[in-house]
Amino acid sequence: MIKFFKKTFDWFNAKWIGGKIHITSNVQQSVLGANVRISKYSYCYNSQIGSYTYFSGYNLIVNSNIGKFCSIGLFVSICPGKHPTSTFVSTSPVFYSLHKPTFSSFQAFNESGGVEIGHDVWIGSNSIILDDVKIGHGAIVAAGSVVNRDVEPYAIVGGVPAKLIKKRFSDETIDKLLNSKWWEQSDDWLRDNCQSMQNIDKFLRLIQNSN
Repeated sequence: MIKFFKKTFDWFNAKWIGGKIHITSNVQQSVLGANVRISKYSYCYNSQIGSYTYFSGYNLIVNSNIGKFCSIGLFVSICPGKHPTSTFVSTSPVFYSLHKPTFSSFQAFNESGGVEIGHDVWIGSNSIILDDVKIGHGAIVAAGSVVNRDVEPYAIVGGVPAKLIKKRFSDETIDKLLNSKWWEQSDDWLRDNCQSMQNIDKFLRLIQNSN
């Protein structure tokens, strides 16, 4: 699900993409789109992040594929890693990991998975997105949540563990939004239609008239 990326970006070679990436954190083996903002005191490893997505700060992002226009709050951890919860006698990595110190002569447990986050997702502060979770386009995760299962597009979830609170729109409207794929439009189109993006009824009329 998650590919490894050979290119390592830092403050200096981020300008190689066009000077539109603002990095003030430790970003390794990751591919970032234009106008991505990762605030300081964050760590991003082996991830792909779409344009106009931002991280507020103190974030952990590992083995993740994150779409465009996502808003990630303070102290959000994404794909923090796993420990065995059954079969193994102990949850300590010294018994199954090759990372030192260790008693094991081989890697006996897969310590990390991957996370897929769609476009236009908002994740509230202090939330944790556990390994092997997929969050659909337009979803909202309430602050302080622990997400341990997939989240449907345009759903609002919250709690520990996170559960469905409600859907943002009707199923018919959600289908229209997903089919529009507005996040694939050019910057010029988004700029010209910015006011329509501020009102769901105007936007639905816009995409209906354009068909």
